[in-house]
Amino acid sequence: MKILLSSHLEIRLKERKIPRNYPNKILSKPDAQYIDIRTGYNIAMRKMEYNFKLRPMVVVYDIISPEVQVITIHPISSQEIENKL
Repeated sequence: MKILLSSHLEIRLKERKIPRNYPNKILSKPDAQYIDIRTGYNIAMRKMEYNFKLRPMVVVYDIISPEVQVITIHPISSQEIENKL
């Protein structure tokens, strides 16, 4: 499956100084996956090193067969995860 990076994602990667390969790593081996019931987007989460700490990182993506379009990426706290579930 081909993975496309949105222009929004490209901006966020630069702003947040997140390595460009993180979306692919998270999508290839997520620790957890969810569906946002409000937007219908898919969410993959994986603990990754970010700012010298191991943190949960979230990738929001849409499946537009046969491609996956990654919309955004951001770190998330364990508390935020619990609040959203």
